[in-house]
Amino acid sequence: MRYSKRFIVFCFLFFVFTFLKAQQFGGNPSSIKWQQINTDTARIIFPEGFDSIAQRIATVIHELQKNYSSTIGNRVRKINIVLQKDATVSNAFVALGPYRSEYYLTPPQNAFELGAQYWPDNLAIHKFRHVQQYSNFNIGLSKAMSVLFGENGQALANAASVPDWFFEGDAVYNETLLSAQGRGRLPLFFNRYKSLYYDNRNYSYMQLRNGSLKHYIPGHYELGYLLVAYGREKYGDDFWRKVTQDAAAFKPLFYPMQGAIKKYTGLSYSLFVKDAFAFYQNQWSKEEKETHVEWITKTQKNNVVNYKYPYAAEDGSLIVLKNTYRDIPTICRLNTDKKETKIAVRDIAYDDYFSYNNGKIIYAAYQADLRWGNRDYSVIKLLDANTGEEKRISSRTRYFSPDISHDGKTIVAVEIKGNLKSEVVLMNEDGTISKRFTNNDHIIYSYPKFSSDDQFLYVMIRNDKGEMGIEKRNINDGTVTTILPTKNRIIGFPVVKGDTLLYSCSNNGRDEIWAYINSQNKNYRLVSYATGLYQATFTEDNKLVASVFTSSGYRLAKFDALWQPVDFNDTLTKLYVTKPFNEKYNVLLASVSETHYNVTTYPKLFHPFNLHSWNPYLNYPDYSFNIFGQNILNTLQSQLYYNYNADEKYHRVGYTTIYGGWFLQPFLDINQTWNRNGLTDSGKVKWNEFNASAGLSLPLNFSEGKQYRNLTLSASYNINNIQWKTNSKQLLNDLNYVRARVLYSGQIQKASDQIYPHWAQSLLLQYRGSVTSTKAHQFLTSGSFYLPGFTKTHSIVLNAAYQARDTANKYFFTNNFPFSRGYIAIDLPGVWKVGVNYHFPLWHPDWGFANIVYFMRIRANVFYDYSNGKSLRTDTHYKFRSYGSEIYFDTKWWNQQPLIFGIRYSRLTDNEVVGLQPNQWEIILPVTLLY
Repeated sequence: MRYSKRFIVFCFLFFVFTFLKAQQFGGNPSSIKWQQINTDTARIIFPEGFDSIAQRIATVIHELQKNYSSTIGNRVRKINIVLQKDATVSNAFVALGPYRSEYYLTPPQNAFELGAQYWPDNLAIHKFRHVQQYSNFNIGLSKAMSVLFGENGQALANAASVPDWFFEGDAVYNETLLSAQGRGRLPLFFNRYKSLYYDNRNYSYMQLRNGSLKHYIPGHYELGYLLVAYGREKYGDDFWRKVTQDAAAFKPLFYPMQGAIKKYTGLSYSLFVKDAFAFYQNQWSKEEKETHVEWITKTQKNNVVNYKYPYAAEDGSLIVLKNTYRDIPTICRLNTDKKETKIAVRDIAYDDYFSYNNGKIIYAAYQADLRWGNRDYSVIKLLDANTGEEKRISSRTRYFSPDISHDGKTIVAVEIKGNLKSEVVLMNEDGTISKRFTNNDHIIYSYPKFSSDDQFLYVMIRNDKGEMGIEKRNINDGTVTTILPTKNRIIGFPVVKGDTLLYSCSNNGRDEIWAYINSQNKNYRLVSYATGLYQATFTEDNKLVASVFTSSGYRLAKFDALWQPVDFNDTLTKLYVTKPFNEKYNVLLASVSETHYNVTTYPKLFHPFNLHSWNPYLNYPDYSFNIFGQNILNTLQSQLYYNYNADEKYHRVGYTTIYGGWFLQPFLDINQTWNRNGLTDSGKVKWNEFNASAGLSLPLNFSEGKQYRNLTLSASYNINNIQWKTNSKQLLNDLNYVRARVLYSGQIQKASDQIYPHWAQSLLLQYRGSVTSTKAHQFLTSGSFYLPGFTKTHSIVLNAAYQARDTANKYFFTNNFPFSRGYIAIDLPGVWKVGVNYHFPLWHPDWGFANIVYFMRIRANVFYDYSNGKSLRTDTHYKFRSYGSEIYFDTKWWNQQPLIFGIRYSRLTDNEVVGLQPNQWEIILPVTLLY
């Protein structure tokens, strides 16, 4: 049996890769001029022109550290925060290895998920909590790990001792405590666990921590807030500071978080979690639950099915967005007999919202920038619901939540510029802009809708405080009428039906359906449901159809409208606990005194090497030590390395680097090896070896529409120089060679439970050839094609490869040919291969033990490989055929890190050619660390 020798470093790499996944190398155009605010607490690095946003963020985080750090610890390590203006995703991260943070400044259109308050404020109060966490968790054994291995060592230790649910739950608590919003006030945030309770879905703790591919299970943000809020409510504001100080220090050494909780509560960890859920469930049991529901869509066993954004079509059918754990997002027609008709697959998008009017579907889709990963676009797509024909209205734009007029001639969308200025834009069907509506009050627009006569626009608005309202704007003269004044509420998902504007609105712990009747100039509350209603429309029988959040996914249901008058008070309320709702702290964002910090130029190559982590790598007979560096703008990555080979007793020292700040990325790898040796017929020979490689790489991203597409072109010049020692026979020649490489990948979207996308491709072309008198060349091409199997979760994968090299035998390049499985690869002058794979799931255990390993899915692959090699000297063909099966285990370790490993059996039908036994077994460990 053969197995991977990398197991020794497996545990270390586990978490290192986790903290690298959010970072985009070389993601910003070189034309950006960077500036900075540099203080003792943070360096805010921002594009020129973003001074006011940077000043605000600096002011807020200084207030946070000065007055609001005691509940986690008062230590702070200065953080570098990079503000990204050109990405359309609403997100941010704080990472170790290197220690840095990035804020993506585009605010979300959908406020039900993250709230409506000023987006940089929201990022600051949440993400700076992670800065405080990392600053105070560098103690005890975690500190020892940071000394031994650098920042990646602390990242590993912190992840092993303090679970991710605490990191995010504590940060969500912080955003709730220190603002008038925060997810601790948002009904949707709680609906996820409430739905499990109401539907009697009782999952184990490991299931709640790790999720499922067949059941809906909320994420670690929701779990974390429930536990953190309960802990502070019952045991005091300093409870988690004491717990995490012990846990991060590994007190006790094994299961430190569980042991620390037991120390400060007197309860076992499982009982603490049980009591926390009982605390919330007791309150949920007392809430009124709607019983008069007529469900339109059914649930599916062992699957999660979502029907969202219902619109009533002219023929009485419903136009909806549907996706499941087994199906990628599609826009469908749900007929009156409940039969479904697929209209089209929805394009790739960050936000899945769409609009419909009179046979036309319109939505915003993702478009990548060709080169720069931190710049992308949101473009408008128009789809004919009857023919399925689709066209792109705009390109390289930042348009969101579009709508189309009832006559189909005019499009409206929100445009959010890089400086966070929001405009309502009217355009023709060809994308030509006809009118803009702007504001000077930092108002963020969302979800514009045409009135039934196309004379007015209804637009959701939000101010810097996060207060939301609705305005009606005359398209001709631009006059504005407020139909719902701004208050501390969340609203969205409007639908126009005749004289009525339907919309979702948060109210007293629920997301409900409200309506505005234009002729009456009045708002009404129509219907409520315990786990939330998101977008509604009227059917021909005057019933209200809404999308209901449930534990089986978003379901469509019919309701009778109540038509209850409403007042204009705040509708976000305190939910389930009391301590985060302290007015003294809730007004922080409104009361913080603005401070003006000095602004200076930030050099792009400031602290270019920024060595942050170091670690040994053991893979017998090689022992190595690596030092990693990366600058704050993530445009220069470098690695110093030392390697000792126990077989030959040689030493190697090298340095590799790549610069991503230009359109073309230059890279360099240089190393020197001493005391290499080998045996010949005449005895032992010794030599030293110098290698250098310099080249250019061009990563391109063509992703848009239905597919993600990436193409990387690279070329390098390589030097291999041999220094022979005295009396050694020269067996190897010096060689200078070029390498050219093309790597392409493309795929459509993939549903959660699909093993591979139903259509994907990967292709590699590589040529290496000598540029000296020494004859040596090698050409390799390989590719894979992914196709759907017989059921939705099955996949067919076809492989093909071809390699050719010279026969001069003066120099042999590394053999990277993907040989038939089970064989030891043979470097033949000409060889080709085809392979067929059929992947299918066997079982979804959703089971783990000891909070160490959790099995999400066990799946199989049956394969057949055929390789054919040719000896050019004898003109003999050699066949290398094998067939067999592989079993893969999709797991999570320590409740956080996804990892795939497997076992392979290969039956060799041409084993006598290479002198192997026909039955070959291999352990595949690990297959991949998933991103």
